[in-house]
Amino acid sequence: MPLRLVLIEDHQALREGLELLLDRAGIDVVATAGTAHEGRGLIEGHDPDVALIDIRLGEESGIELTAQLIDADPERRVVLYTGSSDIELLISGLDSGARGYALKEGTQAELTTALHTVAEGGTYVDPRLHPALLSQRATQKQKSLSKREREIMDLLAQGMTGEQVAEHLFLSPETIKTHIRNAMNKLEANTRVHAIAIALREGFISSPGRS
Repeated sequence: MPLRLVLIEDHQALREGLELLLDRAGIDVVATAGTAHEGRGLIEGHDPDVALIDIRLGEESGIELTAQLIDADPERRVVLYTGSSDIELLISGLDSGARGYALKEGTQAELTTALHTVAEGGTYVDPRLHPALLSQRATQKQKSLSKREREIMDLLAQGMTGEQVAEHLFLSPETIKTHIRNAMNKLEANTRVHAIAIALREGFISSPGRS
């Protein structure tokens, strides 16, 4: 079966051109949108193999949309599409949970490689972005845990169970489990307690009772 994709791009001409290009590459573009609000509904409704989202959507943010999608479903696979190598934007994109970065100046082959790689569970960053991501400033800013992962680890450190955390954050228990598993993998922890200890040691969360 062809890869199923939802495309979110605010420029109509580029959106239509991308849809044609991807269709010729054998990718099934099941829906397109020009706004973050419409895009979120289409992505959640169609549940595609991967979503391709422009990093800037007019006055809206593709990064913020991605963060909302990943927060609701940590398994959601998103490739951010950008014409910028701005470090602030790149790091924000990484923090959002996107699994891929593709440059608008890239070739069709590079874009389709990014989409297939992410759809299959991998990660992809355009090689031309590596110098920016590996710069000292980017390395200093990059976080090991996402905001949501830190929030969940902090609540666990306070003594909450996974079910209590889910109820507190209005998320499903399975979503919480996925966030915890991702945090444990990032921290190279064997258990939740081990992960909490590492998070406390590294300063990602505060000790219970401290602000």
